[in-house]
Amino acid sequence: MNNVATRIAKLRKERDLSLRALADAAGVSPATLSQIESGQASPSVATLEKLADGLNLSISAFFIDAQPDNNVEIFQLKDRPAVKLQGGCSLFPLSAHHQHVGFEPILVRLEAGGELNDALYGISSPHAYAWVRQGQARLTLNETSYTVSETHSVYYDPRLPHNWHNAGAETCELLIVRSR
Repeated sequence: MNNVATRIAKLRKERDLSLRALADAAGVSPATLSQIESGQASPSVATLEKLADGLNLSISAFFIDAQPDNNVEIFQLKDRPAVKLQGGCSLFPLSAHHQHVGFEPILVRLEAGGELNDALYGISSPHAYAWVRQGQARLTLNETSYTVSETHSVYYDPRLPHNWHNAGAETCELLIVRSR
């Protein structure tokens, strides 16, 4: 995650933001941001989401090198970095780097028993769409559970406490698209 720490500091400085200004815009403490930028702490996905919002960028900017500013960006999944999280979960940022649009797609891969717990993330986007590409997932939203099977989709409010869980024996993949 040191590369991520370096990128966060670089992006902040490119925007001529002080550490405190970005911390305030992102809703994190200046001490937390300082520890992340110095490599003393690894940011959670929740914190990365908040920092991306504070910088007005997609979360992929922390993992993917800038590309030439083109009208079209084409890339392959194999060229995207996998961000491994605790709990048997990996994220693959799919956002275009220069196409500043109102949404952010992320591929989520849940191993058997894996979960993506967004419950405490403080996500500010009011809309999310998820499509199960492979397997079956359980969405728990505001203490109610929903089973979402392969090729099925769901719209939900990601500001509410929620969790994605793979209760199956096979890997599950979800395409999650959040509004920005």
